[in-house]
Amino acid sequence: MKFIKANLIPIICGIVILASIVVLFYPLSSMGAKLRSKMTAALSQAQVAQSLRTTSLHIPGHKRYSGPVTPPIIAARLKVQKYIESQSESVKQEYITLNAWGRVEFTPQGQIAKDPRHHEIPLLAGMPMAGMLPNPPRFLTTRRAFRRQYRRLFMNNPQNRFCFLTRMDAGMPPSTRHITNLVDARLKQMQDAMPQGFQSSNSASTSEQKKIQDSIIRRQVFLAASKCKVYADRASFQERNFVLSRHLPTASQIYEAFVDSWIQNDIVNAIRAMDQSSPNVSLSPLKRLIHITIGTDAPTALTGQTQSQQSGTGPTMVPDGGLFLGALPATSSNAVGPPGGYPGGPPGMPPGGFGPPGGFGPPGGFGPPGMSTGAPSTGATKGATTGAILTNHFSNDKHQITLVAISVVVQADRINDFINQLYRQNNGYTVLQMNLTTVDPINAITNGYVYGKVPVVRADILMEALFCTPWNEPLMPPAYRARLSLLKTTPAAQP
Repeated sequence: MKFIKANLIPIICGIVILASIVVLFYPLSSMGAKLRSKMTAALSQAQVAQSLRTTSLHIPGHKRYSGPVTPPIIAARLKVQKYIESQSESVKQEYITLNAWGRVEFTPQGQIAKDPRHHEIPLLAGMPMAGMLPNPPRFLTTRRAFRRQYRRLFMNNPQNRFCFLTRMDAGMPPSTRHITNLVDARLKQMQDAMPQGFQSSNSASTSEQKKIQDSIIRRQVFLAASKCKVYADRASFQERNFVLSRHLPTASQIYEAFVDSWIQNDIVNAIRAMDQSSPNVSLSPLKRLIHITIGTDAPTALTGQTQSQQSGTGPTMVPDGGLFLGALPATSSNAVGPPGGYPGGPPGMPPGGFGPPGGFGPPGGFGPPGMSTGAPSTGATKGATTGAILTNHFSNDKHQITLVAISVVVQADRINDFINQLYRQNNGYTVLQMNLTTVDPINAITNGYVYGKVPVVRADILMEALFCTPWNEPLMPPAYRARLSLLKTTPAAQP
């Protein structure tokens, strides 16, 4: 205390000096930060100015330029940018045109890029069917006999170049009834050749009958294999069940038949390309078309067999609807699944696969009540199917999506060739999943299938098929366009 009293004046002066220093340097620090910020901004502007002064620009077809940015240079850059944008639009329009290839035929005034309501004629496996979509007049439906033309696609008629089986040079192993008739005829022939009085007492023994039967079976099996390039029959395809009705098909039923025909026609063309140079099925890369399934039930269709597929005696019919993966919630009358869809996929879709080895199921799936009325069904909601899960694609105002399941027997080292052929048919296909199962050649030949000397596998393939709205929407009947919220556009009348 004595020290403070003795030095009070120097202590006060020191405190005043210290406070002055703090007050003096505090604003100087703030001013320094502002100065540094201004200097940084000025340097950045100087760098930008320097870069503009020495800009290097190369426009294709012109000499490279280096110097300040002037109005002519800006205009040249805008020209390049517009050219790139026009190229992008051209690529988009080319994609749409290729997506329509083999499905519609454009009339001379039909221009996708200029008029989305262009005139176009739908093709039924290559056959132009003018006036049938989107609203077929009654007289056209009757006169053109659409039902008859559609059914002919699945028959084996060598005189009709549009038939799927004829185009593939398809055949099947001899049936049990055919073998039985041949065996009976051969035994009768042997019986008739015996002298009078010995016919009943010297009939062929059981062992002799077995030898005759084995000989006939072997001969007929190899004869059938020599006459075809691929094993397939009518049950290998999917048909819409409106063909069984006495009533004229509705616009929605006709449209669904067209969509089915487009996809099945592409698969047939892919098989033809695979087997075109093969003399017979034993040397063909693709040996057998087991079945094609189109629609929202395609994933579950690979989990079982229908009676028609097991016996091969008749066509595989599917109900109306169940065509596109819907972007809107399904209604109670046309739902393919429970409200909101199946979590993680439809029933029978275990993680990593879709169906047991060797299994394939009911084409078109199991239609709930209300699906045979002719009203379209676009499936469950977003995310309810494998297609929406894997690619995040579902039907909207830009494109429509359906699923396709294919079961084939193919040469093991040619599977990728078959996938490539599918891709070459149309740019809208994407393979989502593929299961391979080894085929036992002994078991195959026992059932009448001659697959040759090379290893073969059964391939169960699940694909996504995309249809672009600019060409597909004008063909849609009002019921489908309303379901997909496309009624804002009115398609032009067909020529």
